[in-house]
Amino acid sequence: MAQRSQDEGVGTDVPVVTEPGGIRNVVLVGRSGVGKTALVEALVAATDATGRGAAVPADTPAVADRGRSVALSAVPLRHAGVKVNLLDTPGYADFVAGLRAGLRAADAALFVVSAADGLDPATVALWEECAAVDLPRSVVVSRLDDPRADFDEAVALCQRLFGDTVVAVHLPMLGDDGELVAGLLGLLTDRVYDYSAGLPAAVRDPDPEHLTAIAEARDELVEAILAESENDSLLDRYVAGLDVPPPVLAAELDRAVSRGYLHPVVPVCAATGVGLDLLLDGLVDAFPAPSQRELPVVTGRDGSPRPPLDCDPDGPLVAEVLQTTVEAGQGRVGLVRVFSGTLRPGQPVHLARAGAPGADDPDVRLADLRSPSGTPGGAVPLAVAGDVVAVTGWDGVTTGDTISDVREPLALVPWELPEPLLPVAVVAAADGDTDAVAHEVGRLVDADPTLRLTHDPGTRQLVLWCVGEAQAQEVLDRVRAGGVEVGTEPVRVALVDGAGQALREPVDEVLAGVPGHTVGRVLGDLSARRGRVLGTEPDPEAEGLTLVRAEVPAVELLRYGPALRDLTAGAGTFGRRFVRHEPVPDHLTEQLRAEHTVQR
Repeated sequence: MAQRSQDEGVGTDVPVVTEPGGIRNVVLVGRSGVGKTALVEALVAATDATGRGAAVPADTPAVADRGRSVALSAVPLRHAGVKVNLLDTPGYADFVAGLRAGLRAADAALFVVSAADGLDPATVALWEECAAVDLPRSVVVSRLDDPRADFDEAVALCQRLFGDTVVAVHLPMLGDDGELVAGLLGLLTDRVYDYSAGLPAAVRDPDPEHLTAIAEARDELVEAILAESENDSLLDRYVAGLDVPPPVLAAELDRAVSRGYLHPVVPVCAATGVGLDLLLDGLVDAFPAPSQRELPVVTGRDGSPRPPLDCDPDGPLVAEVLQTTVEAGQGRVGLVRVFSGTLRPGQPVHLARAGAPGADDPDVRLADLRSPSGTPGGAVPLAVAGDVVAVTGWDGVTTGDTISDVREPLALVPWELPEPLLPVAVVAAADGDTDAVAHEVGRLVDADPTLRLTHDPGTRQLVLWCVGEAQAQEVLDRVRAGGVEVGTEPVRVALVDGAGQALREPVDEVLAGVPGHTVGRVLGDLSARRGRVLGTEPDPEAEGLTLVRAEVPAVELLRYGPALRDLTAGAGTFGRRFVRHEPVPDHLTEQLRAEHTVQR
């Protein structure tokens, strides 16, 4: 974790990598607003010797007009001769497809936590999910320049919520003004990294007033490292009062991080550059290469078992489409993680549709490979096992497709995604644009597995099913950006004749998984939605969660997803299925009749 010299090789001129050992795939996670995208841009700028950087282009689908990330973006950079693929994920719950794809592609995770705003339950739940699969993790405490920033409190909060394996490896050092963080104190190196003149940091001995703070925090760090060390002699040496050399401690720390035993905390300020070089060193030294991680389960196209994959460039070709977008002048572009084998332009491949085995899988020929969005550069000649690459000119490819050799078709077990449960009836603003609206919305739905498009024959409406309202608004905005005016209307019918009418409404069964302490609020909300609670029980697959089962009129569930997230601080999920139609209560029937009677 010590600082490297500049001549060890940095830059955004990302080379072609031929061995998995020269790759690190790192996903950035954290709630919206903690500064993940700003951190990615700052890291790219920090690795560019010219200072130009390579920020995510503002016109790509990765960043919406409102400044929030709405899709996964992959940004490669080079540090110390290693290619680091930074996978920036959306922090807003509606765009969970990008988060899930980033986790699928990554071999380690950076949890970005604001020094000013604390943690949310969804981030804590995600930490526990990563822990369950032993994904190596580090914590970046960001926004050190915020007036409300409190690094010590942020670390203490992470230790309370993430566990005592979270340890600080550097401490922030205030500048002469006593306000902004000007440098870091290295706990293993007993050195000061001074950023008052910018990057790279000037390294010097600590001042006398720093020694006490370093000594106290260093003892805690060293004890945590040696507790996870497989070399018992080091702990014996430390207990006997003998020094353990800093290079030995640094190597032991890196090993513990790569195995998921320890989780270092690095203070970083994207705006001033503080900590960026040390963070880059940690990504390269402590995070594992793809060849050190277990790969997803693979089967034959008939579902038959296959031997576990190795991250071997010479192995059978197995890759996965993480995300698809439509880009001007290039058509559909697929972001792909290669798990085994080597991908090359012009290569004939088999596409196994996600979750839909059968004879409809096509054999296609790859077009061009290029560096993912966010960096300069065009075509690349190959992508080996462990790498992430963009494939252009892919009409018909969909997110989640498995790419394999035409002679040995294989399929990866798909990752889990939420069911889109928010229906939005979309309509053309002009009568002649109905087909254009259906085409444009359908094009976006094809690229996002958390969207669904149906035609309701009863209401003759085109219904867009989304995860939440923010996602729905994003789809509509992108349709409008394509030159097609679109609006929404309520899921209604017009009765033009008949006598003795009786209104009936669809009723859905809801199964919600919520934290135990929120059950009372959730039950009260369901009751207010005319729901009938059928029962509650502990979730057998998730400790601390309770399953709530209820029957609720479908009309009362139109905005239930966002409401449930608010009730559970982002930790609640639910599914729904139609069960039957029931008569509408008399008082609501009269209200609906008064509101919608057509005067003739």
